Amino acid sequence: MFSVVIPLYNKEDNIANTLDSVLAQTFQDFEIIIVNDGSTDKSLQIVSDYEDIRIKVYSKPNGGVSDARNYGIKKSSNKYVAFMDADDYWKPNYLERMFKLIEDYPTGGMYNCEHTTIYKGKYHPQEHNIKRGIVDDYFKKSLETVIAWTSATIVRRDIFEKVGYFPVGMVSGEDVYMWTKIAIKYPVVFTPEELTIYYKTDGTIVERVGKKDTCKESWFDFYSENNHDLNKFIAYKALATGKRYAWGGLTNEGKIIEDRFRYATKIRGYKPIWRELFILNRTPSFVKNLILKYRKNLSK
Repeated sequence: MFSVVIPLYNKEDNIANTLDSVLAQTFQDFEIIIVNDGSTDKSLQIVSDYEDIRIKVYSKPNGGVSDARNYGIKKSSNKYVAFMDADDYWKPNYLERMFKLIEDYPTGGMYNCEHTTIYKGKYHPQEHNIKRGIVDDYFKKSLETVIAWTSATIVRRDIFEKVGYFPVGMVSGEDVYMWTKIAIKYPVVFTPEELTIYYKTDGTIVERVGKKDTCKESWFDFYSENNHDLNKFIAYKALATGKRYAWGGLTNEGKIIEDRFRYATKIRGYKPIWRELFILNRTPSFVKNLILKYRKNLSK
């Protein structure tokens, strides 16, 4: 029924807890595809000690999380692919409830549930009014709350052959990009049951500053003259990428996004976001470096 794809890179402190939460599922019809993406710690040793025949471990040179997920999808053999990050957690009835969701809404292409975020030891549940079933206005609702979160997402396997795979070389937002590709063409089904837990950590945003996407894909690929909510959604994501470029001194790339998403100035509430990118693209590097240094010290 399910192929659980887990990309693994230097998660020796978390992977056992994550893997145990999968093995403890009340619904047991699954295989686990662990893709060791060039780990340099004890992660591979930990997963290799498990003797469950449903666990299949593959090792490859480090290529990033998108490359690892794509590798795992292609190695999977079941109809539905469930994604799990190596430091997240499933409640025991996650697959059972998602199986029921698929049974009730078999035309869906992507299935999601509510997740809880744990940040600095505190629980932060989602707050939304989305009912169980096919999500209407997916992109409009996704601007209000997170519908698709990686460790709470299941996709019909054949869909990847039709829409493509995760964008290899996208520094951040690669998962959201993938879910966007699917949601444009297929129904998204959601259940408001809180079934998964995401452990949030600091530092990743600052670490990504100045890193350039090397993939051929971009958010502008999704632009549509007739889909206001989609265009609003991709503008939000693209402008965030543009600011990451601008903060890191990649102002030429930042200006390309600034120009392509100029239409955002006509979207209510978006002009200040676009304006921030405009200003950052023209701010001296030494000023931005001082601000980044200050932010980095605050996060310690």
